[in-house]
Formats: sequence, structure tokens, C-alpha cells
Amino acid sequence: NYWGVQLTEWPEVGEIVVIRVTKVLNYGAFADLLEYEGLQGFIHISQVASRWVKNIRNYVKPNQIRAAQVIHVEPAKHQVDLSLTKLSKEQERLKIEEWEQSKRARKLLEVFAKQQKIPFDKAWKEIAEPLLENYETLMDAFQDAVFEGSKVLKPVPEKYAKPLLKMLKKSIEIPKKRVKGVIKIKSYQPDALISIKKALLTGLKEAKDAEVDIIYAGSGKYLVTSVAYDYKTAERTLQAVSKRVIEEMQKAKGEASFEKLE
Repeated sequence: NYWGVQLTEWPEVGEIVVIRVTKVLNYGAFADLLEYEGLQGFIHISQVASRWVKNIRNYVKPNQIRAAQVIHVEPAKHQVDLSLTKLSKEQERLKIEEWEQSKRARKLLEVFAKQQKIPFDKAWKEIAEPLLENYETLMDAFQDAVFEGSKVLKPVPEKYAKPLLKMLKKSIEIPKKRVKGVIKIKSYQPDALISIKKALLTGLKEAKDAEVDIIYAGSGKYLVTSVAYDYKTAERTLQAVSKRVIEEMQKAKGEASFEKLE
């Protein structure tokens, strides 16, 4: 993958691609495959939506950016058939997000190449290629460099690593992921308030890899928010904190339960 433009000529059946709708007809729509330069695909009206489509223009419009699945490829006829019905909204969102990140990574490397007064192709060969041996996308490598530091850029020539990291830190803000849940607590013991406070503070000690806040929401409910650089870490920390609070309340002869908020 060369900055969102595939070097291979044709996509594979089943592949998810990013498209720009170019023309809408009563029986279907034509679209450019943005990761395959110069290649166009067709979406039959039966592949526009999973329900019956009375007016195709209610579902697709010219210049729309969408993600689609390749369902048929026939190079001899220069034909690529696409489907919008095979993807969930989440799959489409993730694919488009990945494509946008790819474009952004390209721009960052272009800027760096100009700063260093080197050709873009040289920057690609000496910076991007070594990083892509360890990362699925260049943006993954760039974000990890901002988060982890210079060790991520070890495959890059030393003369580029330091100025590249400096530029990336100025240009990239790592998006944080947030998950929430509610802990319900009951205690009829004389020292209930002390026990609850102790349980919550003990639970917060489990927050080693994420930022956790606990706010009283009334009626014995506590809103727990866990923030980290990835959902897995945020979710794991949320569960660990909640579990510890519940255990501490049980020790104090109280009751506690946890519910994840979507």
C-alpha cells in the first residue's frame, strides 16, 4: 500500500475498499476506487441497501465517500462490482478512518521530506519502508513513536530519527479512548461512609495503565470513567477497578454491583 494507492492493479474479491461515488443512475451507481488509481467500480441497485430501494438517490449521492466490498472482478472487461450491503456501519467507519489516517501520514512525510530537502521517494524508502516492516500502517508507527518515544524509530537512519520525532510530537495528538460504567453500592453498617470511601480509594489503585475518575451520581450510584490510548486498556482497567471496589465492599459487609455503560 503506497499512501492509500495500491501498487497491485486489481482488488481481490471480498476486499473492503474506499470509494467516491461519481455517477448515480436509476439502476445503480459508479464510483472511483480511491486506493486503486484510475479504477472505477459499479454498485448495482440491489447492492445499495439490504431493503427494497425505491429511490437510489436516497442512499447514494455523487461525491459521497463510502466503503464498499468487492464482490466481482473481471479484468478482461475492466469491471469491478461493489456492494454496500455487505458491511456493517462499524466496518465502514473503520475503513474510512484508516484511509484518512493513511492520507494524513503521507502528508506528514511529504512535509518532513521538504524540511530535510530530500525527494519524497527517498523519504519513503529510508523512513516508511523500514517502519512498515514492524507496523501495519505508517500512521500506526508515527502514533507509536509519539507515545513510546525514539525506540520506535530505531529502523530509521539516525540523521532523520530525531527531527522526525520532533515534528511528529508537534503534529500528532494521540486520541484517547473512554469507557464508562456504574457501580451501585449499598451498606447498612454504622461506618458505611468510611467503608465506601475506603473501597473506592482501594479500587483506584488498580488504575495503573489508564486515567480513572469516580463521581457520585446519587442514590448509591458511582459513575466510573476509564480513559486510555486504546479501548482494550481502558476496558481492562474499568473492570479491574470495579471488581476491586466490589470485593472491598463485600469485605465490609456491604453490597456492590457493576454495570457497563454503552
